[in-house]
Amino acid sequence: MDIEIRSLTPALVDDYLYFFDNVAFADHKEWSECYCLAFHFEPAWDAEDAGLENPWRERAIKFIHERKVQGYLAYFDNKVIGWCNANDKKNYAALKFNVKPELLEENGDEKVKSVVCFLIAPDMRGKGVAAKLLERVCGDAKEQGYEYVEAYPRLGSKDMYENHHGPDSLYFNQGFMLYKKCENQAVLRKQVLYAG
Repeated sequence: MDIEIRSLTPALVDDYLYFFDNVAFADHKEWSECYCLAFHFEPAWDAEDAGLENPWRERAIKFIHERKVQGYLAYFDNKVIGWCNANDKKNYAALKFNVKPELLEENGDEKVKSVVCFLIAPDMRGKGVAAKLLERVCGDAKEQGYEYVEAYPRLGSKDMYENHHGPDSLYFNQGFMLYKKCENQAVLRKQVLYAG
């Protein structure tokens, strides 16, 4: 299957919106308003968003143009079939609300790219789309000077919605190692650039 991976840029905002408006949550409508901004959430948004018709969608457009939302879109037959949210770990204000705090303590000098979410079109799941997205994340992270790519899967979970971080097997298959663990939540890391 010929899957093309493109880095999200402001020029692709319409593709991003189409995917989130029509494809990503076709089988899970209750999550359809997130636009993959949950890991950027800050409490101040509640007051700022009062009166807006679709505040998260509008914020997604703004954040894409400001390069606050970064990641990769997967295409097949010129249509978006997948998304991976990957960015500098420091850009995820809400990571501390979604991952157990004891798992996030780290050496402040490390340069870490975090992978926080995968969304694959329902009819394209199980076809290697997420694996191709993750390969691109790791390749670009190395070129961008990151030491590690980090992910936050639920260990052993088979539930596809609980696995929005990506299943642990996806990461283990690409050389990620267990870095920290608390109950069934883990931090997995892959070293992509060696200091020296």
